[in-house]
Amino acid sequence: MQSRIMSVGLSALLLVTCSAAWAQTNAPSNAPVWHGDVALGLALSRGNANTFLLSGSASAENVWDKNDLKFGADGVYSLNNYGQTNQTRAAEEIHGITDYKRLFTDRFYGDLLLDLTHDDVALIRYRAILGPALGYYFIKSDASKLNMDVGASYVRQRLGDDGNVGYATLHLGEHAEHKFSKTARVWEYIEYFPQLTYWHNYLVNAEAGAEAALNTHFSLRVVLDDRFNHDPAPGRKENDVLLTSQLAYKY
Repeated sequence: MQSRIMSVGLSALLLVTCSAAWAQTNAPSNAPVWHGDVALGLALSRGNANTFLLSGSASAENVWDKNDLKFGADGVYSLNNYGQTNQTRAAEEIHGITDYKRLFTDRFYGDLLLDLTHDDVALIRYRAILGPALGYYFIKSDASKLNMDVGASYVRQRLGDDGNVGYATLHLGEHAEHKFSKTARVWEYIEYFPQLTYWHNYLVNAEAGAEAALNTHFSLRVVLDDRFNHDPAPGRKENDVLLTSQLAYKY
């Protein structure tokens, strides 16, 4: 039931992304403008190895006055021994975020983050992280950004056949981006969530990526994601790493 709720919620995020793109093309010229992207990656091998991997992501962002609202969703589905009698799932994950920032000064801001995850292979039936933070831009220019934030969050999750569990965490985050030109950029972020009452239990979400434009709307993107859970579901490993390449459409 929880996984169905997660799937519906994340599907709604994708719907919001598509709606934002439609709204941009039909909005008055003086209205706040949504922008974002939709990306898709596909890998297929046959022969000595038979594998299938499909990855995708979508985002929508609106920046107006001192506000920044962003929706995002991404997912991956992979099969080993694709098309064989011993076919098995290697990955089946969907993830979504809602992130709202409010600038108090040119560099100092408040942030509210909702992070949702469902991962069948890692036996994460659902995980929701919600909490506020305060942050500061140490570097903020058209070419480069570096900001850090600190706050408190609440984690609610169900792993494997265990019951629902909730606990409070500290939230430490670091984000950086650099544009080499109008057509090429790199970025990275790392988020650390240690449980306040048991510091040895913590989550780490990290990402690094590079993107180069092919033309006005299309670009090639390579993304490395790392998800670490110090206390995973029984029989599952602590760390999951995924490297994907995607074709992205920007609007």
